[in-house]
Amino acid sequence: MEKWKNSLLSPDESIIDEITATFEVKENFGITYKFGNMLATNKRLILYTKYPLIGQSETAIYHYEEIIRIDVVNSLFSFHNGVSVAVKLVNKGNTELFLETIKLFSNHAPGIRNFQQSS
Repeated sequence: MEKWKNSLLSPDESIIDEITATFEVKENFGITYKFGNMLATNKRLILYTKYPLIGQSETAIYHYEEIIRIDVVNSLFSFHNGVSVAVKLVNKGNTELFLETIKLFSNHAPGIRNFQQSS
């Protein structure tokens, strides 16, 4: 496993699926596009973006219990705080399988309210 992945995981956390793509992240202040890796672990989602030209990286953590909607057809998932993430251009991985993995873990996450699935 690559060193950066190990540094993001807690001791009892394991990677279930991964996708490398361009992600459209819609938040309260607008839409941003990020190219990176999204890891679906047994505990959470991790979006890791590395900016090689400036030597920095960025990590965003998304918890399964915060997901309110997963739309496999449109390749997106939404959270109760208004954030949505859409998978746009996939370089590595299977979008449909990745979203099905998120669905599985979201269904079993504690505290989910008003969860909708679209397929």
